Amino acid sequence: MRFLITRPQPECRKTADILRGRGHEADEAPMLSAEPIPFELPDAGQGTALAFSSQRAVYALNGAARAGHLRQYPVFAVGDATANACREAGYQTVLSANGDLTALARTILQAADDFAVQQVLYFAAQDRAGDLAGLLQVEGIPCQTVETYRMVTVPTLPAEILTNLSGGIYDGVLVYSRRTSEAFASALSQSKGTYGIGKLPVYALSTRAGAPLSDVAHLKISPHPREDALLDLVLGKC
Repeated sequence: MRFLITRPQPECRKTADILRGRGHEADEAPMLSAEPIPFELPDAGQGTALAFSSQRAVYALNGAARAGHLRQYPVFAVGDATANACREAGYQTVLSANGDLTALARTILQAADDFAVQQVLYFAAQDRAGDLAGLLQVEGIPCQTVETYRMVTVPTLPAEILTNLSGGIYDGVLVYSRRTSEAFASALSQSKGTYGIGKLPVYALSTRAGAPLSDVAHLKISPHPREDALLDLVLGKC
């Protein structure tokens, strides 16, 4: 089977390699790219915990001057991939929520007493879904969001990908975020031709991620907002 992966790099290649390793073909067409933005490190002290909802925020913070002292604080990551990125960056105490932003907030709240959490520093994208700070602050834990990067839309699809879509050679398209779906839909609408997207299964990480394509594609929603669950859905009938 052959699939089209639309998530940003380097995750796009990682997902494609997983599918290739399982005997399938996978084409990479990232619809977003990451750009670092300037940011200042906030003060951290006793009772501080860090939170990450993406690997890119980990990489951005790791490259910042004077960020080394933050590795002494407990870290909460949205999922296992982000947690692994934290460990590779040198953080010693890392907990994975193994879910979405709501799961991340829940994990922090459940562990707050164990780690004596008095404030959370949340390193994130400029444009992001959900409000971790709001979820935590309503439960009495102050949370400061530090924007470390932004995602920029890729306006067009490569000619080869458009040809493949026209030829109906794909068995599915994988989308991981609402912005990716929006960018994919926009790139299709700006291109000339008919691509048969309405008959093509689009596998989305969540209902929100697939929403921009709900009127033009045959959506299949992952039962859990995790890549392993999405890939199980994609390959369930292989």
